[in-house]
Amino acid sequence: MNKYSPILNNGSIAGLAAFVYFLIVYYVLSANPLGPWKLLGLLIPVFFMYRALIGFRETEGEGFLKYGRGFMLGVLFSFIYSSLCGMLVYLFGLTIDGGFVDLVINENLAALGEGKDQVISLLGKDTYEEMLEEFKAFDLESLAFNDFQSKSLGSIFVALILAAVVKQNPPTFGESDEQQA
Repeated sequence: MNKYSPILNNGSIAGLAAFVYFLIVYYVLSANPLGPWKLLGLLIPVFFMYRALIGFRETEGEGFLKYGRGFMLGVLFSFIYSSLCGMLVYLFGLTIDGGFVDLVINENLAALGEGKDQVISLLGKDTYEEMLEEFKAFDLESLAFNDFQSKSLGSIFVALILAAVVKQNPPTFGESDEQQA
């Protein structure tokens, strides 16, 4: 397990940092932390995943990291980061302040109401009413799970890119092979 410590440590720190960002958006900016501000929070896992992959490449990979291994480590990082953040959001709503659930629901309903005509013309009235019912049925569990899912998918996409950026293949021939020739 010590072998994966750069991934575990940076994934945990990223999850905590994303939760702190959630709190800042909710309390300081008085905005929906699961709304448009969430996109800016994507910079958190990018930074920490990059650090984790570089750290793993330098310590465990002895300076080398193949793309497949880097992507697998990025997925592991993504799971740690998104599970920790989703769990903290759920525990926050359960124990401290569940008011953000109402904020998210009201903001989603308002956005759906503003685009009512467009949604009905594109998807139909039945789909619009289904969407309306889904938004009204949101609760803390579904919001925390949706947060986990979106963070997972976003950070796995980031892992695809960062694995390509960080990869460093070992040389095809060793130094001793070159010296003998």
